[in-house]
Order: sequence, then structure tokens, then C-alpha cells
Amino acid sequence: MANVEIVIYDEYRHLFKDKRNWTLITGFPGFGYVGTIATKYMVEKLKAIKVGDIITKYMPDFIALEDYGLMTPYEIFAHEAKSLIIVVNNALPQPPERVLFAKKLVEWFIKIGGRRAILAGGLNSRFKEGNEEFRWLCCGECEWSFKEPKLSKGLYIIGPLAVLFTILKLRNVPTLVLLPYTQPSKYDPRAAAVFVSKVSKVLGLNISIDDLLKYSKMIEETEEAIREAMRATEERGPKPYM
Repeated sequence: MANVEIVIYDEYRHLFKDKRNWTLITGFPGFGYVGTIATKYMVEKLKAIKVGDIITKYMPDFIALEDYGLMTPYEIFAHEAKSLIIVVNNALPQPPERVLFAKKLVEWFIKIGGRRAILAGGLNSRFKEGNEEFRWLCCGECEWSFKEPKLSKGLYIIGPLAVLFTILKLRNVPTLVLLPYTQPSKYDPRAAAVFVSKVSKVLGLNISIDDLLKYSKMIEETEEAIREAMRATEERGPKPYM
């Protein structure tokens, strides 16, 4: 099995010497890229500090510079005042190491006193039945409930999010999964805004989603402009004989 290691930078190890009731927030770049967009946005707005990385045998070989420093595939951020651990996954763990990735993360989280988790995902909008913006699922002694419908029987959570949820459940960590509706192949800040808004409310974080909504509108306008250009090109093209 592949190797997975949680690496906390030396200057931040003191944050985890004494156990405390941390809340874990994370997601993956799955449907709508919701998990990654939402967690990156929360890190930015909360000014969370990058405290470490998750290193895996098959992790993607990329880095980039961000305002906070070096962006890596799997990043660990902390907000001490709010007792938040936010894991930003800029890539999907490879299939051979997904189970170990989840186990190592959950084991470390429990070791530092982690109490509960909130996971972000996306749900295909074709399963929407009414005006609800999301569906949800809880395990363990979950303290949250919503008027929106839960995940229906027959619908699946797939990929590393499903593995992580399973491991959290097996280790008795109360866990909430929020699944905003999205288009699977679309980069969807609007769906991410649904997640951020709900989490901000239940945790009392006071995060504004205005910037995410503006970004979503810009993407929608750009996509519409591209569609218009493509339609115009098709109309100017040669017409087939009847």
C-alpha cells in the first residue's frame, strides 16, 4: 500500500500539543469542483494559516505561489481562534492511496482532539426535485439538521469523499456532508457559495459569499459569450444543400 504522511511545520506544532475540539472542513475537486473552491475560499476569508501538508507516494508533481506561500496538492490550514482545521485538496488522491489517505488524516485529526467534521461535495443537478439548493447526510451524534431533504436512497457519494466519510463514521467522528447541486463538468463557484453560506451559519463564522457569487456571474457571462460566438460562427458557415 502507498505511503501517506501528515507533515506539520515545526513552527506550528505547538498548536497541536494539547488536544482541543477541532472541527475539520474539507472536500475534493469532484463534481463542480465544489470541495476545493469552497475550502480555498474559506481559508482566504478567514485568513487561516497553512500549518502543513499531506504527502503521498503518488501525489501530483506541481506547486504554485499564492499569497500565503507555496501551494501544494494537499494542504492543511488552521484557524486557532475558531478551532478549525481546513484541508484544501487541490488534486484528487490517486485510487491506490485513497483509503490510506483518509485513514491517516482521520487518525491525525482524532489524535489532536478533533471532535467533528464537515465535508463538501457536489450533487448532479438532474436529481433536484424541488427548489432546494443542496442535500445532506449526517453520521454519528451530528448536531445539525436542515429543512432541505437528505440524500435520497439510491443516490451515491463516490470517490475519496465517500472513503473519507466512511472512515470518519467508523472512527465515530460526527460528520456532516453538504452536497450543493451542480453540473458535474462545470467549475461552479455558485454551488461552492451554497456550502460556504451554510457552514458559515452553523459555525457562526460570518463569511460573506459576495465574491464567490460575483465570480460565478463572471463565469456564466463568459460561458454565454463563448456560446454566442460559437452560434455566430455556425450561422456564418456554409449551409448544406437540401
